[in-house]
Amino acid sequence: MTRRTRGLTLIELVAAMAIFALVAVMGAQALSGMIRMRDELVSRSTRAADLERAVSLLRADLAAVVPMQFYPPGVAAPQLAVQQTGNGFAISVVGQPGLDLTEARPMQRVEYRLSRDGRLTRQVWPTLYPARAGMQSPEQLVLDEVSAVKLRSFWPLVGWQDGVRPPSSVVAVQPEATADSDRATGAPEVYSSLLPDAVEVALEVETLGRIPILETLR
Repeated sequence: MTRRTRGLTLIELVAAMAIFALVAVMGAQALSGMIRMRDELVSRSTRAADLERAVSLLRADLAAVVPMQFYPPGVAAPQLAVQQTGNGFAISVVGQPGLDLTEARPMQRVEYRLSRDGRLTRQVWPTLYPARAGMQSPEQLVLDEVSAVKLRSFWPLVGWQDGVRPPSSVVAVQPEATADSDRATGAPEVYSSLLPDAVEVALEVETLGRIPILETLR
């Protein structure tokens, strides 16, 4: 008499397949969760690096501000060393490198603009006395997903003020031009002492909130 080899019953086979399917689903869910976590960490790391680069660039520009007016090409009036614009701000700087990052440049005019799609860009005039329009550098993307750029300035005896235009009380105490030995008054100064003690640039960034950047100018 021979012994028969007992195989799996249908119920046992179905139970084994169900267990294997459950393990496979759990493994797939764990793997997809790890992939999502990795993508989220990479996204946050990239975003943090972009923000750090933007803040470092803003701080470097603000630290290089000089009290020199900017004379746009044409017949436009000169602009203050630190001036707020409708969609950003502009500053006169010295010693900042150009796009090639190889050497420090003489006095330049740096303009930050916020576009409607939330892109904060940076553009540079190579001199404070450009001879013609179109001498600016190409716009560089500084940071995206920016909803607003807000500026405040700190003035002696006044305190913090919205914007960067000097209050009338500060302008009133500026020394007037004096006559020289030939009884002639000096030429209008392009070297202006009307700089605030400090400037705060606040970026409203989506997913990150308000990012304040404070820099002293004196």
